Amino acid sequence: MAENESQVAETKQQEKELPALYSKRVIYLFSVIFSTIFGTVILMSNLKQLGEKKARMEVLVFGIIFTIGTAITLNTVQLQTNLGLPLNILGGVILNEFFWNRYIGKETEFEKKSWHKPAIISTLITLPFVAAMLYAM
Repeated sequence: MAENESQVAETKQQEKELPALYSKRVIYLFSVIFSTIFGTVILMSNLKQLGEKKARMEVLVFGIIFTIGTAITLNTVQLQTNLGLPLNILGGVILNEFFWNRYIGKETEFEKKSWHKPAIISTLITLPFVAAMLYAM
């Protein structure tokens, strides 16, 4: 009986040590719905939680360059189709499949962090831009 109790206590201790991170799904969805730069910020938050300072800078540089490249591409290639969505999908995939897998690891166990607060912040940041675009039409 005492052995079972110690195993339960050990399991609980291990669960407490899991880092609280936003999931790959959250990073992907924020990249697609809002923009790759929003997914970048979410991933950087995870890397901060893990103490990965160099990785955070690499992700930030990627996010800025990718977002600027997307803006230039969308302004240069004035197609009737919406190229922004596929580019955001690509950005989300790169953030997860390259940066997450490289710095956090595919098999890393973690406690899922709630996406509600970043969603509210992202919406509040995005709404004025959407309103400005609609007003300009």
